[in-house]
Amino acid sequence: MSKQDFYRKWAMSYSHEADLKKKLEAVVFVEGKDDKPFWEAVFMHASKQVRVITGVDNPENPASGKQERLKYFPHLNKRFFICIDSDYGYIKQAHPEYNAQNFVLQTYTYAIENHYLASNGKLQDFLKQHSSIIYGAFLAHLAAGTSVNKFCESVKPPDGRNESLDALQKNIREKQLPCVDNRCMDNRYAALGLAADNVYLFMKAKMLMQPLRCGNDLSFEHFPMDKIQKDIAAILT
Repeated sequence: MSKQDFYRKWAMSYSHEADLKKKLEAVVFVEGKDDKPFWEAVFMHASKQVRVITGVDNPENPASGKQERLKYFPHLNKRFFICIDSDYGYIKQAHPEYNAQNFVLQTYTYAIENHYLASNGKLQDFLKQHSSIIYGAFLAHLAAGTSVNKFCESVKPPDGRNESLDALQKNIREKQLPCVDNRCMDNRYAALGLAADNVYLFMKAKMLMQPLRCGNDLSFEHFPMDKIQKDIAAILT
């Protein structure tokens, strides 16, 4: 059996499962076990009856990860689709074909962890200040295509105290981190939602959650959860 035949076979199997169970609207494949509770909460909020699965649920292919899920891309439909982290794909519009019309849901933030950050009301002021400090550096980082981990490590606050923001601003100056000049700021990503006060939605939030002691509580009041909900409605109508 070829690889394409393998993924086609399982896509058909999952689609048939959704067809056979009266109350099941779709089977949805997510990247891994940490993604499952996030997407389950998202679908529950949308009042949709779906079965969220990971590689653990597939005895023939227990692999996890975004690239593994995208191998199903040619075989997706409204009964079987995938949910992925956007990473930088959305903000850079690297893969515009990954959309609801093609049965792909994405986070619209870097990953699920960014939604957890956005859900923590106590951190919002801190995160907005942090974003404004690193905004120019983040734009320069996107333009240059430098290492994601290296950039996020260089702008990561040690904790959630305001004093750490002062230290961060000083470190950015001292390390001479490449920045876009604020006086002639060209934010080509503004139409996609990036602003000076919400960089934390688009950088690798996993590296921020630990020092900021952010848990996995999820709120549906913050940008850009509404985009995900619209995508769900577009598929499951």
